[in-house]
Amino acid sequence: MLKVNSRINLIRKRSAADKVYVPSDARENQYVLVEFKPNLALLELISGKSNNGVYFSDFYRNLSHSFFNLCEQYGFENVSFIAKNKLVRVMYAQEQQVIETQQQILFMYNPEVHTGLRTFFNADLLADKIELLFLATGEQLRLNAPEFHQRVSELITTFSRLMSVDIGTFKIRDHQHLTYDVFSSVKGNKKTVTHGFRPLIKRYQQQSLILPKTNHNMTFAIASLPVNKSLLQFCDIDESAPDPYNPLYTYVSDLFVKIAKQYNLNQLAIVANGKVPIIRQDNEDYLLPKGELLYLGFKPVGSGGLFVSQWDSQNLVDTIKLVFIASEININKRGYGRFVNHLTEALKQLSFELGYKPNKDTVMLRFHQHLMYNLPKANDSSTGI
Repeated sequence: MLKVNSRINLIRKRSAADKVYVPSDARENQYVLVEFKPNLALLELISGKSNNGVYFSDFYRNLSHSFFNLCEQYGFENVSFIAKNKLVRVMYAQEQQVIETQQQILFMYNPEVHTGLRTFFNADLLADKIELLFLATGEQLRLNAPEFHQRVSELITTFSRLMSVDIGTFKIRDHQHLTYDVFSSVKGNKKTVTHGFRPLIKRYQQQSLILPKTNHNMTFAIASLPVNKSLLQFCDIDESAPDPYNPLYTYVSDLFVKIAKQYNLNQLAIVANGKVPIIRQDNEDYLLPKGELLYLGFKPVGSGGLFVSQWDSQNLVDTIKLVFIASEININKRGYGRFVNHLTEALKQLSFELGYKPNKDTVMLRFHQHLMYNLPKANDSSTGI
């Protein structure tokens, strides 16, 4: 009897390890970004003339007008037409706003209350690609994600037919974020929501949305460590030295790696130079600083582990970014929830050892799930849709 009970207890412990208990006040975001390349045939169809490469205002306005008409028909309430050759990013915010820099367009919104139609283009430039941004709105975004994704796909199919653009040239990127303070329960929010984390492609299949067999899944999390007075006291900082903050960043980096490896987390990055880490899945690992962005390429399969550290030892940043990237092993049926739980525990342990006070300090964790694929042509047999 003891053996039977021990076996049951072991099964329960393993099952619990696969589940993730997220604070009930965690913020959800979902957006789908569809991109395609414009060509001269489309330019002449929409604007009535080739324009000889200058003044594309009529082209963009007419094309966006057709897009917005379809959005109204398909029930989308927060969409944007973008032709700026800039990186599109989306974040949760109580106040809706769009921040544009030299390299980025950052959309900040609350999906429960914000709507809008926006157009961004440079009339003097035919963009390398046109991007159609669909921001999910309403409540229960994760539950409604398959239906939202399906409506985007149906709209794009109609749009490609109306514009006489090959459906196979459209690329769809589905992004979902879950953001919360790892110390939320200490601050009084004892309620949690149970998540059985699965790759997006699996979640969609289980809700009867079958996507093309050729696709790319990516999972990672980025934690934000605030640089406060208590953290600065861990190291002697000599303001007269040529690299005064190197001891601080080195200390945090070494401790981060040490704790992460205790939880078998092996694909990591620490960024403390003010740049925005952009994670990419690739056949090779790489590090590519590019202006205000830092591109990090990681291999999902066959990597024995990789640690990337980037900091500016001459300047003190407001926030240190810690990146945890899931490998192919992490996102199998049993490993997914365990990966999230392990990185959460590692982050809590690191925060405690760095002197953060859970009842006062906020350490935000943003969990990312991405899915990307090209829409198949009508005669393509490699798809399930």
